[in-house]
Amino acid sequence: MQYHHDYFIVLVLTFLLSAGCATQQPSKVSANPPIVSIPGINGLDGDEEQTILSYHNEARASVNVPPLNWSRTLSKHAATWAATLANKGCSLRYSQDSIYGENLFIGSSDQAVIDAVESWEKEKSDYSGQPLNKSVWSVAGHYTQMVWRNSTELGCAKVVACDDKLIVICNYAPSGNHIGEKPY
Repeated sequence: MQYHHDYFIVLVLTFLLSAGCATQQPSKVSANPPIVSIPGINGLDGDEEQTILSYHNEARASVNVPPLNWSRTLSKHAATWAATLANKGCSLRYSQDSIYGENLFIGSSDQAVIDAVESWEKEKSDYSGQPLNKSVWSVAGHYTQMVWRNSTELGCAKVVACDDKLIVICNYAPSGNHIGEKPY
C-alpha cells in the first residue's frame, strides 16, 4: 500500500510542477544569453562557448542581423562530426548529410577556438554584399554563414587530434549560404 501512496505523491508533484512551468511568462532574451555548459559533450568549456557566441553576435550586429542563440543539439552534432574527422585522419570535409550550416577550421593545438571564429570573420573583406554565388562562397562562405540572417541557432565543438591539430566545427540552424541569396 505504501508503494501506491508514494507513487501518487510523485504523480501529484509532477503534475503541479509541470502546471507551474506551463504558466510562466517567457523572459526577454539578451543578445548574448549565458550558456549552461555540460562539460565533455563538445570539448568546449563554458567560457569558450560564450566567447564563440559573443563573437558571432558582434559580427551579426555589425550588419544589423539578429543574434544567435546557443544550441546544445547543434553542439552535439558538431562534436559527432569533429570526432568522425579526427578518426579519419583530420582531413577537413563538410558533412554531406547534415541539414545544418557548417563552418570548419583546423589549426595547431596551441591556437584558441576564437582563432577559428576570427579567421571566418576576416573573410568579410572578400564579401561586398552581392547575392551568393560559387566564387563568393569559396572565399567568403564562412563569413556569410556567420551572418546569415535566417540562422537563429549556433552550436560548436572542438577536438585536438592527429599530432596536436585543433579542429573547430560550428553548426548553424537554419542553414545559410543559399546560392542566389544575400546573407543580410
